[in-house]
Amino acid sequence: MKRKRFLIDTTFQLKTTFRILGIIIIAFILIIAVTGIISMDNNRKISAAIADLDRSMEKDRKTIETLMASASMTGGTLTPGQERIIKNHLETMALMQANSDQLRSILGMNRVLLSVMIATVIVLAFVLFAYLIILTHRISGPLYVLSRHMRDIMDGNEPDIRELRKNDEFQEFYHQFVAFLDGKERRG
Repeated sequence: MKRKRFLIDTTFQLKTTFRILGIIIIAFILIIAVTGIISMDNNRKISAAIADLDRSMEKDRKTIETLMASASMTGGTLTPGQERIIKNHLETMALMQANSDQLRSILGMNRVLLSVMIATVIVLAFVLFAYLIILTHRISGPLYVLSRHMRDIMDGNEPDIRELRKNDEFQEFYHQFVAFLDGKERRG
């Protein structure tokens, strides 16, 4: 008969599980908080740099528009120097726009990274909770069996000796206890 009641000693199992989980979650919260603070500060700086780039591009655009307007007032043709200025301006604007787009992408990735970290902690907490319940079950199960055997002995009954499950803890202790009972039976 397979036994699958995972909470055998509810107090011990939950107390142990929540203590371990608590320590780990507190550590992760601290890591996420520090990462979040640094990320928010970096995002603020990046946002300021983007705003500065946008203002610079707007000023440059207006400067070129003024240059072109003045050229059209003086006959409509640009001098080779003015054409070079406009060509350099367009290249600079394209570069500044690419940098601005890259910075916006970094802002988004920072948010995604923080979200992934939080989601990972939540998933890890559930997985760790399940693992710790199973682990404490492997401890509580043998202790429950030993307690039941001792209760049977104290009540004057013959304990129902059975093997522990393969993955249970305290295997050696349980075998010593069974050997003790066998020796007591032979002497008694």
